[in-house]
Amino acid sequence: MLPKQDIMLKLAEIEESLNQLEQSVYDRISMEEKVEESKLAEKIEELEGKLAAVESRAETFINRREHVFLAQKLELSYKTS
Repeated sequence: MLPKQDIMLKLAEIEESLNQLEQSVYDRISMEEKVEESKLAEKIEELEGKLAAVESRAETFINRREHVFLAQKLELSYKTS
């Protein structure tokens, strides 16, 4: 049988190895989270750009529609007078 000191030394080594492994796992998770956050941020920027383009097109469409409506109204007013 190993003396008590040898057993305690082995337990301390095992504990240190487990602590290093735990830290390694935390570091990897942290790194993966940062990568995912970066991907999400890029996707959000992409979607915001698309949304701005859609809003611009909608505004242009509405403005054109208003002009057409006014032109039709004027034309109708001219025809009825």
